[in-house]
Order: sequence, then C-alpha cells, then structure tokens
Amino acid sequence: MERWVVKAVVQGKTLVLDEALPLPDGTTVTVTVIPQGEISEQEFYSWLAAEGLISLPKPSPTGIRYSPPRKISGKPLSQIIIEERR
Repeated sequence: MERWVVKAVVQGKTLVLDEALPLPDGTTVTVTVIPQGEISEQEFYSWLAAEGLISLPKPSPTGIRYSPPRKISGKPLSQIIIEERR
C-alpha cells in the first residue's frame, strides 16, 4: 500500500489538497489530521516513527573516544575505490 503526505486546507467539510493524488475519483482514503503549528518538529518525527512511516536514528553511544586517522602506505583509499568501480 502506498502512502502520501499532502498538505490540505479545510473548507467546510471538504479538504482542498495542494496537489493532485494519483487516485481515481471515489477512492476511499483514511486521513490523519496534524494541525500545523501545534506540535514541535521532534514531536512530529516521533509521531511519524510511531506510525511506522520513518525510523529515527539511534543516539550515539556514550564513551566513544576520539581516534585520529591512521596513516597507511600506498594510494589513497578513495583512489583505489574509484579504480575498482571502473
């Protein structure tokens, strides 16, 4: 099942969409209303994650120590990757 996020404006009992959806007339849809400006961006992302529409990144583990880049001999790794892709 495909999902779309489309902005709309309420006019009476009708939702007027900002853009057309590729659905035939008469298609039954479920509408989830998210009033603009009433929730924070983080709350919105949390809601999307709860609906299964996105997955949030995991926080970085604590105690990660900085490890400076190591010197290796030979060609730069980026150059090796470019050559192998050809």
